[in-house]
Amino acid sequence: MRLLADDFWEQHPPRRLLFIKPSALGDVVQALPLARAAKERWPDVTIGWVIAAGLRRVVQLSPWIDEIYEFHRGAGLWSFLKLCRELRSRDFDSVIDLQGLLRTGVMTLSTGSANRIGLQTSREGSSWAYHAMVDQTSRQIPAHARYWKMAEAWGVSTRYTTPSIVVPQSDQQLVESWLESLPRPLIGIQPGTRWVTKSWPVESFAQVAMELAEQTQGSLIILGAPDETQLTGKCSELIGSVNPQVKMIDLGGKSSLPQLASLLSRLNVLVCNDSGPMHLAAEMQTPVTAVFTCTDPVQSGPPGSIHQLISTKLPCRAGYHKHCPMTGDNHLACFRDVTVQQVASAAMKILSSH
Repeated sequence: MRLLADDFWEQHPPRRLLFIKPSALGDVVQALPLARAAKERWPDVTIGWVIAAGLRRVVQLSPWIDEIYEFHRGAGLWSFLKLCRELRSRDFDSVIDLQGLLRTGVMTLSTGSANRIGLQTSREGSSWAYHAMVDQTSRQIPAHARYWKMAEAWGVSTRYTTPSIVVPQSDQQLVESWLESLPRPLIGIQPGTRWVTKSWPVESFAQVAMELAEQTQGSLIILGAPDETQLTGKCSELIGSVNPQVKMIDLGGKSSLPQLASLLSRLNVLVCNDSGPMHLAAEMQTPVTAVFTCTDPVQSGPPGSIHQLISTKLPCRAGYHKHCPMTGDNHLACFRDVTVQQVASAAMKILSSH
């Protein structure tokens, strides 16, 4: 597969540009600045985005995206073909597949676009749908830098220092009402994530939270998705059973994605696993203290020096195993290798600097 020529975009400025990046939350958040960069480079371009139905609210927060196309995973062949037919009817002259899977390759090909571009991380045969791939976008490049290579190819080299997400005023006001009476600093605790192997124990998060609350006299904001309410409830219960006087609210499952973005923007620090909310917090310019067990903080973490990213030192680190390869006493040993004191000290370093 040939690489994209240096002068490609000068020779083929887009009129209608489609990004295909359906999931997951963290990856979509890291890719969203590209819509902003494209509008900066070509103010009159119309930008479309293919997104998983459950993440539609995320791309709606980008005022630089004009058209949104929902992908319903698991909805069957006819639903997928309907999407492909719709994409073909929209007359996109340039398509960028940022996902690089078989299904997104088929979406890319179905557009009939004259300029179909992908990344070097593409797999499952998706590269057959592309005319060219962007150089320096292999898996050796951190995800956030890999996406930004596209903007650099357009001539937009400077990374943004303000969020590429704009939260509606009504959501901002609601979130402010939740937090206005709480003593500062505001310490976010987000113990959930999708992989078992990335899920540092909730008991450890609770201990970190208690340590930070004691040292700062601040407030704890427990965060989680709608399917993580048991987890956030357990975290709150563990904290409250030891220190019933601590200022704390459990917002697990109670905030929409726009409200979560607003919440994260108001925190002084977010303590979390490698997760979508980690990237959303970073995009909202909130420093994170994040635990990395089976993933690599360099490859998968957010950019910037304001964050504290803590990784296990075990030989199996950064193996990206969804199921722990170790057995017996070594099973999920990475959870014990990263200590409560490490994480609490890292979070305090952030809190002490502000």
